[in-house]
Amino acid sequence: MKSKSFILLLGIVVVFAGLFFYLKKTTPTANPPPTATTENTTGRSSGFQVVPFENKVLVKSHSPVKGSEMAKVTVVEFLDPECEACAAMYPHVERITKEFQKDLRIVVRYMTYHGNSKYVANILEGARAENKFWEALGLLFTTQSQWADHHNPKPELIPEILKPLGLDLKKIIADAKAGKYDQQISEDMEDGKKIGVQGTPTFFVNGAMLEELGPEPLRAAIQRSINP
Repeated sequence: MKSKSFILLLGIVVVFAGLFFYLKKTTPTANPPPTATTENTTGRSSGFQVVPFENKVLVKSHSPVKGSEMAKVTVVEFLDPECEACAAMYPHVERITKEFQKDLRIVVRYMTYHGNSKYVANILEGARAENKFWEALGLLFTTQSQWADHHNPKPELIPEILKPLGLDLKKIIADAKAGKYDQQISEDMEDGKKIGVQGTPTFFVNGAMLEELGPEPLRAAIQRSINP
């Protein structure tokens, strides 16, 4: 008798268990868990490292800028005034700027790797305060071999080199020696490190790092940004 009762009880349990699992399988979940998604904000595409402009790392309010904010293309150059490669690229950048003048905005950021670079960047910022940044940058790049010899640098020649610009050089040099613009120059360095700048010059074209240095890769990247 006990055996029959046990078998009957076991059968009831099996039936209820089967009913429970059937209802659980067929009843929709009221609030299904959200699917996790990730957005790739930094990646490589067509030879570029993409850096979104919205992160506000590439362009700062203190940066020297040439060209309209409405330009189709923004080129950000991380440069070192003592860098030989930067000086070599300078005339090409000037030609490209003129070639795409109506569509191009140029932004300069500093990466001061060499011994006198931060001092010279301070001088450039002093010239910018007198609206002569681009003229000073051009003069210092074209005369770089005179004052920036890595074995025998002569930054004391810079005031004479910049004399034709009619700047208040006494004040500019005093401010540079005091490191007046050190904070923003250091900010440029930190921003550069954040986005993978490892040498100078490094160019970003509409947020994409140019991986092949040279005038033609730069020109081609600008052209593609104007006419995608």
